[in-house]
Amino acid sequence: MRSREEFNRAIGEALTALRLERGLSQAEVAEGINTIPEIDRQERGTRAVAAYAALSIILRNEQGLTQEELAKRSQVPFEFVCDLEAGKDPNPDFYLLYCLSAGFNLSFTEFARRAEELSSIPDDVLLENEADEEGEQP
Repeated sequence: MRSREEFNRAIGEALTALRLERGLSQAEVAEGINTIPEIDRQERGTRAVAAYAALSIILRNEQGLTQEELAKRSQVPFEFVCDLEAGKDPNPDFYLLYCLSAGFNLSFTEFARRAEELSSIPDDVLLENEADEEGEQP
């Protein structure tokens, strides 16, 4: 597993490469971000955090792990796993999410891709699925 410094450097290099590939300056990227209304940025952020939380629960249950076992495998604080999954961490540390991906034996790229898929599910579909689950008989 990479150290925090190695992870941050790799993320920075990947973002720089993507920016250069698209022919954008740092100012153009910042301008593009600033054109997104604050409410949309907040909603996207909230959906992304909820997706990481849901994905953690899904993968942990698929792998038959407790929160404590996941924390140990991932080398993250137990409280991080609990708070993430309970929706109490509105801004999780990306390095700790990277560590979780390693605990699930997934690349961070795959972990992030799966979270992105979850975050793009429309609210009406999520609510429909939730209602279906509540209506199921034991």
